[in-house]
Amino acid sequence: MRNLIVAALLAGAAMPHPALAAAQGEPAAAANDGEIVVTAQKRSERLIDVPMSITAMQGDVMVKTGINSTIALAQAAPGIVTVNNGFGFLPVIRGIQSTGTSPGDETNVAVYLDDVSIGTPIAGFFDLSDIERVEVLKGPQGTLYGRNATGGAIRIVTRRPSFTTSGNVSADYGFHYREGRFSGYVTGGLSDTVAGLVSATYRKGRGFIKGTAGNAGQWYGAPDNYVIRAKLLYKPSGKFSALLAGDVWRQQNNAVFISDVKDGANPFPLVPGTIANAPYTNAGSTPPMARVRGWGTSLDMSWEASPALTVRSITGYRHVAVNSQSDTDRTNQPIGSNQLSQYQDSLSEELTLSGPSTGMLTWIAGAYLYDSWAANPYFRTISGDAATGTIVSNFTNHMKTSSIAGFGEVTLNLAEKLHVTGGVRYNSETKTFHWQNLVNTAAPQTDAKTTWNSATWRAVVRYDVAPDANVYFSASTGFKSGVYNAYSALNLPVAPEKVTAFEIGAKARVAGINLTLAGYAYKYRDIQVSSYSYAGTPPTLQLTLSNAASAKMRGLEFTADGNLGGGFSFGAGLSWEPTAKYEAFTTAQVTVPLAPAAYAVPFDGVVGTTVRPFNASGSRTVRTPEVTANLRLSYDADLAGGRFSGSVNTSYTSKFYWQPGNYSPEAGYAVVNFRLAWTKNQVTYSVFGNNVTDADYRTDYVPNVRGDSVKFIPLHEIGVGLAYTF
Repeated sequence: MRNLIVAALLAGAAMPHPALAAAQGEPAAAANDGEIVVTAQKRSERLIDVPMSITAMQGDVMVKTGINSTIALAQAAPGIVTVNNGFGFLPVIRGIQSTGTSPGDETNVAVYLDDVSIGTPIAGFFDLSDIERVEVLKGPQGTLYGRNATGGAIRIVTRRPSFTTSGNVSADYGFHYREGRFSGYVTGGLSDTVAGLVSATYRKGRGFIKGTAGNAGQWYGAPDNYVIRAKLLYKPSGKFSALLAGDVWRQQNNAVFISDVKDGANPFPLVPGTIANAPYTNAGSTPPMARVRGWGTSLDMSWEASPALTVRSITGYRHVAVNSQSDTDRTNQPIGSNQLSQYQDSLSEELTLSGPSTGMLTWIAGAYLYDSWAANPYFRTISGDAATGTIVSNFTNHMKTSSIAGFGEVTLNLAEKLHVTGGVRYNSETKTFHWQNLVNTAAPQTDAKTTWNSATWRAVVRYDVAPDANVYFSASTGFKSGVYNAYSALNLPVAPEKVTAFEIGAKARVAGINLTLAGYAYKYRDIQVSSYSYAGTPPTLQLTLSNAASAKMRGLEFTADGNLGGGFSFGAGLSWEPTAKYEAFTTAQVTVPLAPAAYAVPFDGVVGTTVRPFNASGSRTVRTPEVTANLRLSYDADLAGGRFSGSVNTSYTSKFYWQPGNYSPEAGYAVVNFRLAWTKNQVTYSVFGNNVTDADYRTDYVPNVRGDSVKFIPLHEIGVGLAYTF
């Protein structure tokens, strides 16, 4: 491993509330009832004191509102859309997004698990287990979080070991899909200086996609998932702590490789006996399969060397691998199929130095090292079914990424109410790419290597109108590293994409209610666009990767949460993005529907044509709804000798488009979840419902000249739960 070079750069974060000052690595805790505390700037601060748009949700609230996986995070925060591309998790924040899932490509909304980047999109789908809180940071995070955070960052923080013995076991059962979810944790002190924690979650069900044709009587989309996590905390004094953590997980759900044909159309009407995959059905002759497994370990050490200096080191290693196969013709006939294997191993190290949390000058400085190794051992296109067909194309690839960065921020507290922050980060990243044809082994190999250097910065002015109210203005930049299209033999990488963002906002806490309002303007350049389409017989996945010219975003966001009195509490958010358009995008790839008059005679199932280059300038950026909103209402009260708790959560996403040029629209939808619970003698009995309005929105959309391929979310689920806390 390369030597880590620590740059002594001045750094800092906005001045936190004195009562919340905490050494890095310590858990965040509420200072007062109802106040939200986050560690978005790598130290504990009240949410209203952090000059950026953040949505934070505590783990117990997520349980009550049915948000139990990463794909459901869109239900917790305005301005975010959680979609997928096959097995890749591709969150969108304020229209900033990635669409690529090839080895070495990463999302530009960075996802962190306990401050360790999970990197590849194939690791982004997982059940949320033993969560303390989730923080969604909106806007470029290029200074403190660095590479691939142009849209923002999602920080998932799991429970920390406690020296006080406690635990919980729970079970939920859903009647519609016969799905059970079992979870539990136990924590406590092992000695005066060591505490431990073990947690586990297991979820298994029948599935929500019904087999048809030769699959009659079978169900698909059944989860068979688990997460097991263990932690050891060593804390010999108040000045030093070391937290060793490890987890192993599996996310198994063949629904991600069952593609319905949009509107249930028959893509091969000239093939006798053809039955297509209609919504929520699978007629495919090749059994779908998606097995994603991973594990990780980390060591988080924090040392208060003096009242003026804290040192923190976070070392992490993560592995994830997927094996999959799918029926690419989407019918009961043996026309075409696909098999692939993909993995990524990543190693990261972050070392930070930070100064005091109070005084005229607060600062943080650090260095970051990241190495990853990613590959497709094979990627096969098969004529016929996967088990008996003929491999017509197959390749392997490998992408090595090496990145090193130095960063820092400094805040000048010029007066009691005025705080000025400046920060910078310099990143150097090298990608080494290899591609080889496995069918025609005599074909030339592809070997290439490129280094990209990038500097990002952040500047913020915050003025405290009152102890619990402030206004701020920020300007910041972010970048997503350049990358090769690992699914292609071409050794032409795309350039890094960049964003410049301006945000003006206000935050206040009034009568126990937390209020935030922000307006933003983005300039998004050299956008990396992956375009997917299926064509040919057997259907072959065709992918292009290119830099779109530019786009701009303009929007407003509002959030409110707190206690209403009388046992009622709420959380609400609204994001309005009237402007999100490509300013100049003349090289788009779009699958355009044909007019029925242009259909072949006799009709062969071709209903569209792929156009490239297509001028998508002026059209709305893909996967970017104009309005997203969420509303949660909770009620707690004593009832019948116990404690009643009820919560209803509604989220809304307006219409958006899956393709440039305003093609392939997704209609607006609303998702409603609820949970009603009663607790007595530490036992909780509950009734819950997820997606009770049967919102049948699509989480994935791949254009296809024989009818687009789409994937849907499960419909309503009603169930009961039982939990014991000690």
